[in-house]
Amino acid sequence: MPSVLLFRPIYDPRSRSTPVFPWALVYLASVLVKRGVDVDILDGPCTPDCEARAVELLERKRPVAVGITSMTGDQIRFGLRFARLVRAHSDAAIVWGGVHASLLPGQTARHPLVDYVVVGEGEYAFADLVACLAQGQGGDGVPGVFFERNGEAVGAPQEGFIDLSALPDLPFDLVDVERYITKRPGLGVERYFEICTSRGCPHRCGFCYIESVHGRRWRCMDADAVVDNIKTLVQRFDLDCVSFREDNFFVSRTRVERIARHLIEERVGVKWAASSRIDYFAEYPPEFVDLLRQSGCVLLTFGVESGADRVLEFIRKDIRVDQIEKVVRLVKDHGIRATYHFMGGFPSETTAEFLDTCRLIDLLARMGPQVVVRELSVFAPYPGIGLIPECVKRGYVAPDNLEAWIEMDWANPRRPWLTEAQSRVISDAQFLIARLAHPNRVLRSWARFRWNQLLRGGRVTTLVERPLIELAKRLVQGPAAGRGPVATRDEPER
Repeated sequence: MPSVLLFRPIYDPRSRSTPVFPWALVYLASVLVKRGVDVDILDGPCTPDCEARAVELLERKRPVAVGITSMTGDQIRFGLRFARLVRAHSDAAIVWGGVHASLLPGQTARHPLVDYVVVGEGEYAFADLVACLAQGQGGDGVPGVFFERNGEAVGAPQEGFIDLSALPDLPFDLVDVERYITKRPGLGVERYFEICTSRGCPHRCGFCYIESVHGRRWRCMDADAVVDNIKTLVQRFDLDCVSFREDNFFVSRTRVERIARHLIEERVGVKWAASSRIDYFAEYPPEFVDLLRQSGCVLLTFGVESGADRVLEFIRKDIRVDQIEKVVRLVKDHGIRATYHFMGGFPSETTAEFLDTCRLIDLLARMGPQVVVRELSVFAPYPGIGLIPECVKRGYVAPDNLEAWIEMDWANPRRPWLTEAQSRVISDAQFLIARLAHPNRVLRSWARFRWNQLLRGGRVTTLVERPLIELAKRLVQGPAAGRGPVATRDEPER
């Protein structure tokens, strides 16, 4: 029986929240296990002794392949570190996959710590590669597998997409699921867990990679299968809330309505959370939103991005500012908590337009505890996104090697098209937004005072207090804290 080791690197060393469930690796494992492969999963974000455990597995099981998944940014750093460990202790083929490798397979395959790259949905492509490696063959001719030959990356793309309903049952026993089940006091739940029921998105947002990976194709499990899956997970893991962690849960209103009605009719008794689009909810009647609430919906997440219509059009968001407040009030009036995400630093965005975003954030922040704005991201020119040509026009030069992508960080406001003054305003806004709802009353009041300065004058006088606040946070929470906004876990990540 061939053996395989699957590894997910740390994706945000600043974050102290519970890691997101390693869905990509578990989905890969489902096909491998079905084919009789011995699979081990190591999840870097929640395995303190990860490297020692890896060495033990590499030397004892001698896997034919080690799979490493990675997004752009810090995950590449920790992925390369793990690959060096593998190279030192094993002859296993090092196979990279995930979003970054799928978008830049040639550049990734040319790195000396990469033997193969699996592009796109990897469940069957990776399993086919493992079968070849177990027989002493290479990956030539396996659709979806790329590798370096004579300085060039060669390989053949996959055709079509995976039928989600045809995938084998997920081998949850390969991971400690309890590590990923969390409390959500703000939602009144004790055992919160994520599920996946669809892939892809039909929209064209210029800051998002999904169009390049999924071709604006949305695929889903049918409503009956979704509810059966929820019931199984609720019973197996004693859950009281599930979050639909996917690219766009609400693409089909008919499907969502059927899921909601089944949850009510079958008295599943579970709360749920999901992400959606502003333009969807702007067209929903109150009766539909009420159905969501009755079925257990307690949290919705929306990507708003900007408070300026011109910017929303420029980034191809296909929503309008006048829809936003309508949706916020609709969701709030139905007693559903909602989190709203924003971005700044887009190419061509003016300081005045960024301040429009800040004023919209301020409006939402004053609407009560059910309306949540936790952070402001900075637009980043990740590979595969539609706005790359606009970035290039303004001086952006894409990294030409795998390591150079490590520094691509959504929390860092420095971009070639932003002036020093613009970067500073964005950085100050990020810092203050993260503290407007701080539990410490003194810090919250200080943040509100400085925030009002920014809204009135378009800038904040030098935040001499900021280094002291960051130092105090590091002393209390440790070195991972105080380096900008971190991902929260009240909502699915986009």
